[in-house]
Amino acid sequence: MENPKNIRFSRAKSPGMDFEIFPLEVMMARKDLDHDPTRLHRVQFYVMLIITSGRGSHTVDFVKYDYARGSVITVRKDQLHCFEYSKAMGYIILFTEEYLLSYLDRTGSDKIASFFNELLFEQHTQLNEESLEDILHLIGSMGKEYNGIIDEHSARIIRNYLQILISNVYRIRDRPGSKRGSIKYNRSFIELHKLIEQHCPVHRNVQHYADLMNTTARTLNTVTNNVLRKSVKQLIDELVILEIKRCLINSEDSIKEIAHQFSFDEPTNLFKYFKRHAGKTPEVFRKMYVP
Repeated sequence: MENPKNIRFSRAKSPGMDFEIFPLEVMMARKDLDHDPTRLHRVQFYVMLIITSGRGSHTVDFVKYDYARGSVITVRKDQLHCFEYSKAMGYIILFTEEYLLSYLDRTGSDKIASFFNELLFEQHTQLNEESLEDILHLIGSMGKEYNGIIDEHSARIIRNYLQILISNVYRIRDRPGSKRGSIKYNRSFIELHKLIEQHCPVHRNVQHYADLMNTTARTLNTVTNNVLRKSVKQLIDELVILEIKRCLINSEDSIKEIAHQFSFDEPTNLFKYFKRHAGKTPEVFRKMYVP
């Protein structure tokens, strides 16, 4: 059984600058990749996909997003995603968390974390023609700097362009009626989300996360209810199921081994938990994605 890979950022192009930009059609034509981009793979960096022509789709953590001219799709570090072969054209921008967050203050870091958080915003944003032209102008400037002579100023110049680009899309993504709840809870929510992702294989108890954040379970429920209209327990279960799904198709571990990793006493307990929340058995889900 062939499984998706964990793809790390390649520094071959420009050591010391964790950034890359190239046309979508160039990547789709490459034959030297060590993974199949049309199969789900887990990335250890951030991805932005900007479409300039054509149609297609892109899958992120089992959600399929259709795209056309003006579509922007973001992929957060540690998510699974895959491309669809099509005649669409556009740009792919890759960068690490460390590269983007350098020189940002706490407020700036919070905004970036919010922008890429799939629970706060949809990962697909549709730009109008005016906004797309602004973005393409920034991409042109980034590409010119990136493909020119790299010197000691390049990393900061490109980072500034990238932050402006993200801010432009963020403004559109943050429009009235977006899926995000009260902004005043964002920082706490992002911290909670990160902790659950880190600890959920072992801890599914709300009080554990309340203790980690030096607060109460009631306060955490206030946070998740205001942001997602869900309880903390619902959020924990959703993230546990997502992580189990990632493990099912991103490793060759048996169901028994995965049950042990997620602290289930018996594989049957994992089976029941997964089927209750995902609607199908772990085996059936795995076969859907890994032939």
